[in-house]
Amino acid sequence: MFGTLVAFMVANPATSHALTAILETGGMAAALILLRTPRPEGTAALLVSTYYYGREAGQREHDVKHAGWDAVQAHLGAEFLYGWALPNLQQWVAPTCAAWAVAATILLLRSRNRRAGSALR
Repeated sequence: MFGTLVAFMVANPATSHALTAILETGGMAAALILLRTPRPEGTAALLVSTYYYGREAGQREHDVKHAGWDAVQAHLGAEFLYGWALPNLQQWVAPTCAAWAVAATILLLRSRNRRAGSALR
């Protein structure tokens, strides 16, 4: 069972990133809701998206440095998506979309609960 899960995650990195982003966003949003921060859903989605962007940009910078780019070109290329491969883009876009979908769902549920609570009063 565990071996199958690991094999799936290795074979489908964009999907596994999206699935883990769902858990990360939900968990972070729950913690931020308990801390009563403003817009916890959006903050959680933004942090998760930024994490995956940095992860892929860092990997891409590492890859292009080893391909012969100098350090400045590699850094700027990684920051501004220049020279990114399709798998890098997929592994950033998939979890970003998943994180924002979770945020939208949480926001919708919280707004419905607020409306239902105010209707009872």
